[in-house]
Amino acid sequence: MIDSADHVTHALPVTVATRLHFTDGKTRAIFTVDLVQDLLGDWVLTQAWDGIEGRSAVRRVVVAGHEEGLRMLQKIARHKERLGFRPVHLYHVG
Repeated sequence: MIDSADHVTHALPVTVATRLHFTDGKTRAIFTVDLVQDLLGDWVLTQAWDGIEGRSAVRRVVVAGHEEGLRMLQKIARHKERLGFRPVHLYHVG
C-alpha cells in the first residue's frame, strides 16, 4: 500500500485466514477452527461445532497475535486428532 503522506510503499498487514475442518467419521458433525484478522487488526480464533440434529456452538477468542493464533490452532488440531477426529478438506480454492 502506498502511503499518501510520503508516497512510500508500506507492507500491508497479514490478513490471510487459516481454516481447519475436522470430523469424527461416525456422524456428519464438523468441527471448524478459523484464525482471522478482524477490521481492527486483532487476531481472532473461532471454534465452531456443527453437529447433528441442528446442535451447534461457537467460541471466539482474541489472541495476542498471528503466531500465537497459529500455535493455538496447532494445539487444537493435535487435540482433535488424539480424540479420533480427522482433517476434512471441504473445498479447494485456487
